[in-house]
Amino acid sequence: MSLTSTQLSRSDRVAMYLTAGIGVVAVVATLWRATDRLAEVLPGTDVPVLVPFLGETAPLPIGPGGAPVTVDVDQAIVTVPHPAVATQFALVAEPIVVGLATIAAIVLLGLLALNLARGRAFVRANSRIVAAGAGVLATGWLLGSLFRTMGVNGALSAVSEYTYEGVLFSVDWSPLFAILALGVVGGAFQVGERLQRDTEGLV
Repeated sequence: MSLTSTQLSRSDRVAMYLTAGIGVVAVVATLWRATDRLAEVLPGTDVPVLVPFLGETAPLPIGPGGAPVTVDVDQAIVTVPHPAVATQFALVAEPIVVGLATIAAIVLLGLLALNLARGRAFVRANSRIVAAGAGVLATGWLLGSLFRTMGVNGALSAVSEYTYEGVLFSVDWSPLFAILALGVVGGAFQVGERLQRDTEGLV
């Protein structure tokens, strides 16, 4: 049997088509989330910004009779009345960039699932799809981290009038694991391609 065309079982084909279907739902959810965030930041007034903290504490009324108890704070939502122009740009750009990158990656995953469902496994198109997915996620992650950091620092500067020295760089590390996983999958497809070429050369 050729490595280029691999006949999957009925259950495997159903699983691949189901994966593509779930991708459609994920795209809709991503669009909704990005749109919801843009609705919060586009007006440019009283914008909520999730800000990470390190080594900060705050009193909360969770003791007996509502008595204040000091707790550690690792993140909090800060409301910025009127963000500066650069901060506003970052707050708007971050959900757009992250949303587009996420949608593109999901679409590419759906195309890969459809190819596999049709029995096309170790072909160059799949390797390119995986490589493109990793590139899109990496670009979205880097730009998203940059804009998120700009938004966080701008929010802190606005509410403290440039007197608070807090977090300088805000990064969500979870997409990095997806990028690494795609790198491994892409390597596996490239090995399959080489095996296919070697097998065809022996025929």
